[in-house]
Amino acid sequence: MKAKQLAEEVYEKLTSLNYARKANDFTESGDTYFDNLFQEVQDAIRSFPISYVDHREDLMDIDNLDGDQQFYVFQNELGFYLVDTQGYNYPRYITELHNFEIDEDDSIERMEGLIRIADGQIFDSVVRSLVVELTNESFDKEDIKIFLQSKLLQAIEKVL
Repeated sequence: MKAKQLAEEVYEKLTSLNYARKANDFTESGDTYFDNLFQEVQDAIRSFPISYVDHREDLMDIDNLDGDQQFYVFQNELGFYLVDTQGYNYPRYITELHNFEIDEDDSIERMEGLIRIADGQIFDSVVRSLVVELTNESFDKEDIKIFLQSKLLQAIEKVL
């Protein structure tokens, strides 16, 4: 969920958490206890993209976030962290989310969260381009889906 889709009260609560500003290291993060937040705020946080970020990475070296998204959850061996970009492309504010857990059964959301934002945009762009080209060549939607699914399966088989 993007910031502009949030209710005003939820947005205000999210932006007033105990964030650290421009932290370089995860250990510099503020602290937020997830289970003490209102249900609406918890639900909003659960709707944000979850990305794995190595705990040794300098947070100020991350510059590929979508500022329009504004909120992200970072995950690593140290825990979960709520990030507020404030419209920038880097984690401007960060707080550790104590007692936050993800639903292990939701594998699609977990995989989506692991895709780096830039990689996801490139993938979407390539698929969009292929669909447009194939549509312009008069292939129907069902044939395009079957073709792209087979190409994706072939690519996965090469890697696995």
